[in-house]
Amino acid sequence: MNKSKKMKLFQATAALHTSAGQKAYRAFAASSTQPILKKVEELSYMRQLFTVERLGPGQQPTYPLPDEFESPVWILPGMGYIAQDYIELLAEEVSIRTFTVQAAKDWLLKYAREGRVDVAVRAQQAVAKALADYEEEAGWRTIIPAATSTFDGAGVLPPRPAPIYEMPAGDPAAGYFSKELVNRMIVGMKRLGRKINELWLSPEDLADIREWTDTDVDPATRNRIFQAAGLGDIWGIQLREIEALGVRGQYNINDKDSEFGPFKGNQAQNKYNDYAITHGNLVDSNGNLTVAGETQIYGFDRSDMSLVMPIKQEYVAHEDMSLLRKQKAGFFGWQEFGMACLDARFICVGIIDRYTPSGN
Repeated sequence: MNKSKKMKLFQATAALHTSAGQKAYRAFAASSTQPILKKVEELSYMRQLFTVERLGPGQQPTYPLPDEFESPVWILPGMGYIAQDYIELLAEEVSIRTFTVQAAKDWLLKYAREGRVDVAVRAQQAVAKALADYEEEAGWRTIIPAATSTFDGAGVLPPRPAPIYEMPAGDPAAGYFSKELVNRMIVGMKRLGRKINELWLSPEDLADIREWTDTDVDPATRNRIFQAAGLGDIWGIQLREIEALGVRGQYNINDKDSEFGPFKGNQAQNKYNDYAITHGNLVDSNGNLTVAGETQIYGFDRSDMSLVMPIKQEYVAHEDMSLLRKQKAGFFGWQEFGMACLDARFICVGIIDRYTPSGN
C-alpha cells in the first residue's frame, strides 16, 4: 500500500461510529500485520540464531532426536520460566511446548482525523519491538540454563562438565576479552566434536578488542578489527555485539545480591546451576552498575540445527473496538511460539572477571 492510500485509509478510521469507519478500521489493522512482522524479523536477533520453523495447520512442534542421544534437550515451558532439561534414552523424538505472548498499541482518534499516519507507524514499530523483546528473553532463558549445567550422564552415559571456560586468576590474559580465552573455548568445543563459528560479546568486550596490540594478534588481523570497529571475525569466528550482555547487560548472570536482571547466583552458594560465581557483578534496581564483576560471552556452533523456534501462530493485528469509548483506536494480537535447545554441546560460555579490588 502506497503512502497516499495508507493515509486516506487511516483518516477514514476516525469515523468509528459509522459502518464505513469500522470497515476502514478493520482494513487498516489488517494492513499493519506485514509491517510488524517485517520489523520483528529485523529486530529479533534470536530469529537469526534459532532455526525458525513456521508450522502449518495441524502440524505439531516435534523434532527427531540424534541417533546417539548424548545430551539432554532443554525446553522453555513458558514466558517467565527457564528452560527445563529433558532426557529419555529410548525416545526417537521430542515435542516442544508452545506458549502465547500478546502485544497491543493504541492512539487518540484525533490523529486519524489529522492524517497523522506516522503515529500509527510508530505504534506498529512499538508492537514489533515488544515481540522481539519477548523472543530475546525467551532465547536467553533457553540458552543460559543449557550452557551452565553439568550433564550427569543420566546414569548410563559418561558425565560431562558444563561448557564454561575462564582464564585462571592472575593470568596475564585474565580480566578482559583475550585471544587466550577464545582459544580455550575453541579447544573445549573441539573436545566435544564441535566448532565455534559465532561469538556473542558485550560492548565492553569489543572495547577490549580495539585495544589489542600486535602482541595479541597478528598485524593483518588487528588491522581488520580496526577497520570493522571491533567487529568482523577472528580465526573464522564471527563476532556479534549484544547490548544485553556485559556489566550493564540485562541478561548477564549477576551476583546473588544484584537487584537487576533475571539471572543471578543463588543465595546459598552464589551459583547459577553449575557456574560458581567468584566475583559477582552487582547492579542496582535501576540497572546502574555498582561493582563490576564477572560477565559472560557465548560461543555457538551454527553448523547444525541445535536451537529451534517453532512458531504455531505469527502475530496478526486485529482492530480493537473497545477503545472507541476512550476516543482511541488501536490494534492487538498475539504470537504462539516455543523455544528449545536440542543439543547443548553446540553452546559454550566464557567468563571474564572484571572485578578490581577497592583502592586498586
